[in-house]
Amino acid sequence: MKDIIVAMGSKDNAHEDIGILSRQFYDSPQNIIVSGEGIRDTVAGIASSLFLEDRIVLTLIDPGKEIIDEIRTHLVSLKGRVPVIIYMTSETKPFLPGVEAEVVVMEKESDKRVKDRVTALLKRYGKQMTDKAFELLKERIRDEAVLETELMKLINYSGDKKRIDSKDVLAITAQTHQDDLIGFFDAFSNKDKKKMMYILDNLINTMNLPLDTAIIIIHSYLVKQTRLLLHAKDTEDRSGPYTKYPDFTKILNRWKDSMDIKPVEKKQYLPFQKGFYAYKLSNISRKFDKKDLISFLDTLSKIDLAIKRGPEHERRIILETGLLEI
Repeated sequence: MKDIIVAMGSKDNAHEDIGILSRQFYDSPQNIIVSGEGIRDTVAGIASSLFLEDRIVLTLIDPGKEIIDEIRTHLVSLKGRVPVIIYMTSETKPFLPGVEAEVVVMEKESDKRVKDRVTALLKRYGKQMTDKAFELLKERIRDEAVLETELMKLINYSGDKKRIDSKDVLAITAQTHQDDLIGFFDAFSNKDKKKMMYILDNLINTMNLPLDTAIIIIHSYLVKQTRLLLHAKDTEDRSGPYTKYPDFTKILNRWKDSMDIKPVEKKQYLPFQKGFYAYKLSNISRKFDKKDLISFLDTLSKIDLAIKRGPEHERRIILETGLLEI
């Protein structure tokens, strides 16, 4: 692959296309995206830097002929140092004399874009997917930039199965939400409110539901997770602080077997969670004092009342404000 890509795309698909193209250079690229008059100074600044951050990919959106003429020598000097994407939203291809570049034409029709990428990746790993699973996958993934990442989760989850079905898609979605919630409480324990809000936003965006509905579901997730963390606190006197996973599963199974009355809604109780998920919850719970978890549960109760009494269009603000005040 050349160090410079000229991509012929569209304004509607620019965000997703840039994500796709930049990951051809690095798994986790640090994208710098500029347009208009800012292109000159940004390119000149990067070209003159002696030390650059790792995994930088520079994207120039719709640079005009005059700008191209001015930055051409800088583009040549960046070869081997920083990959460059020149993204054009018009049919006009930029003229780059003396600059080696690969020209690619990006598919504009969204459904075909997604289907082609899914088919290619499945074929590479010897997999197939049912039509129902594909439609469900499209519903779950709102940002094409993360398509490959989510599809790889599915491929790994399916194991030896050759055919991925809708149950696999639903299972991975639930697993992703669980991981997000683990990350949320980890950020909460570190008082990292910026990360908490980032994870909250990611949960909202991956649910593919009306905003007010997503907020209610996320609030329910947080309540359930807090209760499970409180259950996990009760295991601390049953195990040492550095219990390994195999030993933890034995403790969990003994706890489950000792219950004379089995709960009707087993998913609401820690002993009936999947082993490794319960283990992660147990590790997170050790970062909290029990009184902090009880206080957070109380805060969630107040948020619940505010959400139900307030207008639907303010539900997100109410949830975020309540969480930022903890």
